[in-house]
Amino acid sequence: MRLNGHDQIVITDKDTCGEGCHFGDYINITGFKQNGLNLIIGNNVRIMDNVQIHVDGTVVIEDNVTLHNHVSILGSGNCRIGKNTWIAQYTSLDCTGNLDIGQDCCIGYSCQIWTHVCRVPQLPNMRFHSKKTIVIKDRVWLMGGLITVSPGVVIEEDCVVFSNSVVSKSTVPGKVYAGAPAKILEQYDSPYRTD
Repeated sequence: MRLNGHDQIVITDKDTCGEGCHFGDYINITGFKQNGLNLIIGNNVRIMDNVQIHVDGTVVIEDNVTLHNHVSILGSGNCRIGKNTWIAQYTSLDCTGNLDIGQDCCIGYSCQIWTHVCRVPQLPNMRFHSKKTIVIKDRVWLMGGLITVSPGVVIEEDCVVFSNSVVSKSTVPGKVYAGAPAKILEQYDSPYRTD
């Protein structure tokens, strides 16, 4: 079926789409290998202009998710984006090793989340080749942008990661991280301020 009259958005019979969704212009949603893409979109999802979803696996986008302009979801694994999550412009989500993003998350501008490491073309003596699942649990805030998350990382509930950080190890729940590699910032180890 075609959505909102956009010829470039085609959801196949094995895909589903909920009610009240908004689709921008120039969206490209395809599978790229033999198995193809199984896409499940919840209710009130907003997929804005120039979003690219090229996946050979299952992508689940739960209710009230926003994929802002130029977001890319790429890879040969599975991806789940939990309810009420907002993903900012130019963010790249790699799901080659599988990616699970919880609910109520906010992922800032131009972040890169990588579930695999591979040089293309591959060489016989290549030492770095792996794929590992990334889990971003509920209420995580990747603040601002330009944050990189490495394969195999688990970002626990209620974590905040400051801009320009590289998260190369799993985190502790409820902490604030910054740097390359990202480390806990003890001065922010207190409840959120409201002023």
